[in-house]
Amino acid sequence: MKRTALIFLLIIPILLLITQPVLSAPPAQGTIAPSIFVQSPREGQALQGVELLDGRIRGDGFIQGKIAFSYAGASDPTWFFIADILPGADGGAQTSFQVEWDTTQITDGNYDLRVVAEYQDGAAIYELIPNLRIRNHSPVETATPAPVSEDSTAEQIPTTTIEPTPENTPTPLPPNPAEVQSGDLYKVLRFSGITVVVLFIVGGIYWQIKNRDRR
Repeated sequence: MKRTALIFLLIIPILLLITQPVLSAPPAQGTIAPSIFVQSPREGQALQGVELLDGRIRGDGFIQGKIAFSYAGASDPTWFFIADILPGADGGAQTSFQVEWDTTQITDGNYDLRVVAEYQDGAAIYELIPNLRIRNHSPVETATPAPVSEDSTAEQIPTTTIEPTPENTPTPLPPNPAEVQSGDLYKVLRFSGITVVVLFIVGGIYWQIKNRDRR
């Protein structure tokens, strides 16, 4: 009777380990994938005077963005700075921007516009609006395309991933393969606890059998 009670008491801890986690794994939190949406201007649009560059940047960990332009179709383009984009004061996962671009300071011609977004993990993406036609002193050939709503262009984002332009910035460290994640730690602790209890039970049974043989 005593032997049965002892074995029963030893089995209780292992049942508790199996049915109730020792450590609660942190709940998974949804993340917003990096993306850029430019409402205006659109590809091929004719620009005159002061134009509003309107759009938004999404993604957790956004740290900064830049707007620049270059000559359209250049094989090795040089990008001319227009404006910086900084994260919103609320620190949310979406940053809207509206920047005035004075096209009267630029010679009439065709240009590409680029919006770059950089993130805390070292990733960088960009959205390219090609073939913008600046026509301050020359006639506009055709009607400009109508602005496109964000819903109709949902499949066009996320935008292209690029390597950040070298600016003497620190290189992000690669992921550490030896780093222990909370989920892995929970699995190790649970497995170790079960192993210890099983060994303890086996040792107790062996001890009981050995004592019985001695009698």
